[in-house]
Amino acid sequence: MEKNDWQYKFTTFTTNLNYLPEEMKPFLPRSDSRLRPDQRALEDGNFELAASEKHRLEEKQRAARKWRAENPGNDFKPKYFK
Repeated sequence: MEKNDWQYKFTTFTTNLNYLPEEMKPFLPRSDSRLRPDQRALEDGNFELAASEKHRLEEKQRAARKWRAENPGNDFKPKYFK
């Protein structure tokens, strides 16, 4: 039986696209989206943790944007792209 009702009606195939085996973690870059705590919590069905992680990240981004606006000359410069 599929439990796709709590997985946004995704099929088993689409849900497994983000499957993350423990033995793979050491080989992934830190920027891999499968390592995001909000995404992991959402995929594990822990909606409260996912929402709080998302809120924490948004507040961190707002604070950084406000700090850059208040401190001219500290503009954001992409690390990998020009």
